Amino acid sequence: MRQGLLIELTNLMSSNAKPRHNPTMLRHGGALLPSDGRENNLALVLQILLEHGAHTRAELSRVTGLTRVTISELVAELLTRGHVVETGQQEGKRPGKPATLVDLNRSGLRIISVDLSSVLPFTAAIMDLNGKILHSFALPESHETATGEQATAQVLELIGQALSHCDLPVLGIGIGTPGIVTDKGEVRSAEKFGWVNYDLRGTIEQATGLNTHVLNDADCAILAEHTFGSGSEHMLLLRLGRGVGCGVITHNTLVRGAQFSAGELGHVKVDPSSTQRCSCGEQGCLEAYACIPAIKRALESGESSDEVGQLVGASLASAVAPLISVLDIRNLIFTGPQDVVNAALANWLLAALKERSRTARADDFQLNISQEPEHLVLRGAVVNVLFHELGIS
Repeated sequence: MRQGLLIELTNLMSSNAKPRHNPTMLRHGGALLPSDGRENNLALVLQILLEHGAHTRAELSRVTGLTRVTISELVAELLTRGHVVETGQQEGKRPGKPATLVDLNRSGLRIISVDLSSVLPFTAAIMDLNGKILHSFALPESHETATGEQATAQVLELIGQALSHCDLPVLGIGIGTPGIVTDKGEVRSAEKFGWVNYDLRGTIEQATGLNTHVLNDADCAILAEHTFGSGSEHMLLLRLGRGVGCGVITHNTLVRGAQFSAGELGHVKVDPSSTQRCSCGEQGCLEAYACIPAIKRALESGESSDEVGQLVGASLASAVAPLISVLDIRNLIFTGPQDVVNAALANWLLAALKERSRTARADDFQLNISQEPEHLVLRGAVVNVLFHELGIS
C-alpha cells in the first residue's frame, strides 16, 4: 500500500483539530492516549478505502492487522459518522453468505474548494472526495480582484453560491491562496490582497458555520499531484500564476518551514543588480521575470517566445537548482496556465537546470508538466480537508 502523506499542517498541541496519530502522518511527540489510538485506527481504515476502494470487514482486518471485532467496532463508528457506507455484497469469493462491502462515502459527502490563485477572478467548486469537480463557480470576468475586506466579500460570495447549489452534507471548506499561511489558517502575508496577519479561516468559519482549512496555493497544488496525480515520495512542484510558488515534499512530508514560508520563491533575488521592479517594491525578484503577468507583458512588448522562454527558464532554474540538488529531488512538476507553461518553456527550464545542477542531469530525473493545471489548487484543497477532517491523504 502506498504510504500516506505526512502533512505538517496542524500543530496538534495548539489547534482545535482532533489529534491524529496515524503512522503515515507526522507525530508531534507526547503520550499516546487511548482515544488517540482509536482515531489512528479510524484514519487507517479510511486511508485503505480511499486508496483501494471497497473492502469487506474481513479484508480490512487482514490488511490492517486489527482483529475482526476491532474492525467491526471501527466500521460501526464510521457508519454512524457518515464517513463510510455499505455498498452491497461481495460476490464470487467463497461459499456461504456473501460478505458486505464498505467504502468511503464518496457519493454522500461534499467539499467546497476555493482557488484564490488564478490570474482570472476567484473560483470555487463543489467537489467529491475523489477530487472531482461536480459544479464550478467563478466571479464575472468584469470583477477585478479586490483587496482587504472586498476580497473577503468576493470569497464569501463564491462560497455562498457553492453552498446554495450543494444538496449533500459538506465535510468542510478548503481554500488555496497565495501568500504565507500559518497552521491555523491565518494569512500572515498576501501582498496581492492586502492581507497581513489576517484570520481568513476564522472569518470564513464564522460566516458559514463550516470547518475551513486554508493553505498556500502551491502547497495545495503539490498535495493534488501527490494524492491524485503523478507525485512521489520526494517531489517538487513549481507553479506559475500571479506569483511564483513552489511546493516541496520529502519522505512523504510536506515541507512548510519554521515560519510557514517554505517554497516562497517569488521574491528570491535572481539578479540583485537588476532594475526590474517587483510587486513587493524591490528589484530583481524572480517574480518580476517569471510570474504569468510578467511573461505576458514581455510577449506583448514584442519579445520573441524564445527570448522570453530562455530568460524565464534561466531565472526559474537559478532559484530551483539549489533545491533539487540539496534535497536530491528527481521528480519536478511544472504547472501553470497551459498557454504559457507548455513544452517549449519546460524545455528551456530543463536545459537551464541541467546547466546548474548535476541532479537534473541524472538519468532518473523527470520534469513533467501537470495535466490539469487549472484544477490543481481546487483538488489540493480537497486533500487538505480530507487530512484535517478524516485524517487521510
